[in-house]
Amino acid sequence: MSAAAKLLSAAFLAVGLSGPFVPAGCCQAEVPGTDKSPLRIFYAGKPGSAREADFVAFLRQHFRHVSTGDLASFEAQQAADADVILLDHDGNGFKAPRPKLPTDYTRPTVTIGVAGAVFCDYLRLKTGYM
Repeated sequence: MSAAAKLLSAAFLAVGLSGPFVPAGCCQAEVPGTDKSPLRIFYAGKPGSAREADFVAFLRQHFRHVSTGDLASFEAQQAADADVILLDHDGNGFKAPRPKLPTDYTRPTVTIGVAGAVFCDYLRLKTGYM
């Protein structure tokens, strides 16, 4: 995993598992002897890419439930069982797929890289390009 990906992953883990964003007791292991979080993660990226493999391997070290999907065909109902959704893409973010989500989409979602910024711009969020 590249240094930037490791830093981003560590930042996501630190922010996602601390503070008021996580309900009390949420991240305590359900099975004795394991320290993995019970949060269910859905990663939508570019299937088969090295980036996807790195992120998924990292996530599986820290979360018991990790599922994946293709950002190009991502629809909100694919991640209905997930607690957190990660949207990412390998390569040129300006050429990345831009999934169309309904205006009532309210799932906790982390967008990563240029693809995330372009997606957030589409939704007119402060984290998008201005």
